[in-house]
Amino acid sequence: MTDPSTTLWLQTLLVLAVMGAGLMLHLKWHPLRECFSDAWDMLQSFGWLVPLLAALHLLSGIAPPWGVADAVAWDGLTAWRQMLELVPMAARDMAVLTHGFFPPWPSSLAAPVLLSLLVWKTTRLPYRYGSRRKRPALSRLLISAVIVAWCWMILEGVASVQVMPEWLETLRVMLRWLMEALTVAGLQVFMIRLVMGWDEPTLPSDEKDLMLALEQTLACRYGILALAALDLLWLMAWRALDVPGYGLSDWLMVESSLLFAGVPVVVARVRGSWTQMTEVLAHVFLKTWLPLIGFALTATVVLMLVHFSMRSLFFLLPDGPIWGGMIRILVALVLATVRSWLFLTLVLTLIRHGLKSSASSGGEN
Repeated sequence: MTDPSTTLWLQTLLVLAVMGAGLMLHLKWHPLRECFSDAWDMLQSFGWLVPLLAALHLLSGIAPPWGVADAVAWDGLTAWRQMLELVPMAARDMAVLTHGFFPPWPSSLAAPVLLSLLVWKTTRLPYRYGSRRKRPALSRLLISAVIVAWCWMILEGVASVQVMPEWLETLRVMLRWLMEALTVAGLQVFMIRLVMGWDEPTLPSDEKDLMLALEQTLACRYGILALAALDLLWLMAWRALDVPGYGLSDWLMVESSLLFAGVPVVVARVRGSWTQMTEVLAHVFLKTWLPLIGFALTATVVLMLVHFSMRSLFFLLPDGPIWGGMIRILVALVLATVRSWLFLTLVLTLIRHGLKSSASSGGEN
């Protein structure tokens, strides 16, 4: 007599194999196949990206969309017919790439260091960052921001060892949200500048690409500040949806994330007035809305297969905290690889289909 569970597993593995093969053929003839292929090549040259992103995902906890779920969250998802239940989760993960590639926490712990670096650079070499002379008022504002950031770090340290008064705890949470939005915006622009440097190399050696991308990111500080304001609203909206189940509001967030997907790329590339940046953004949207839909559908299917495969693998391993920890690390590495690949594909799509055709619409750096 055949074991029903064995038959179910064979069916599930067969469906995964067929869908995997179909996905490979789909990518082979995909209109964005060059972007997908070049993004994979780029990921191989960024050897530090996957381990860093996996570590950040593990440190961010188990809460979606940036955390790595534990074994409890995977329970009850074994049949291949249940794969479609992961579509909302996969769509959310895809949408997060548009503005928050790096997890807001604990990435925001780098905010005080980055702000200190910005103050040091702009004070020593103001002409390199868009100013022909030193501006004392701006310097005082940046120094104040650095002091606030380091005070927030102290509050985080105190909160980790003891309970603080309610008003101080409220202040800490508000400052954390601000630092998270600022860090997410800055790191998003930094990664986009890094992709631009790879796609349009200006240096004979790529060893200096990281420092060049950092310099160019610091020069975009005003645009990053505006992007941080948008990202703050974006983060608040995502966390307001952090409830069991999925509904219409989740799909509206996915749609709005794709609608504003071009904002970080325009901030990273265009050096001009707000009017010029708005014009370029409108041009990018008109040129990329169809490629973005194609990317979104493919990325959602890829993430759905990855999530289901990882959950299926969990049930093949013995029970126990050691195996649970190992599979969680494996899931973090796999998700970091896939998310990095899809993010690089997204940026290349926006650059090649949107920005390169609008080079005359605004200043670029």
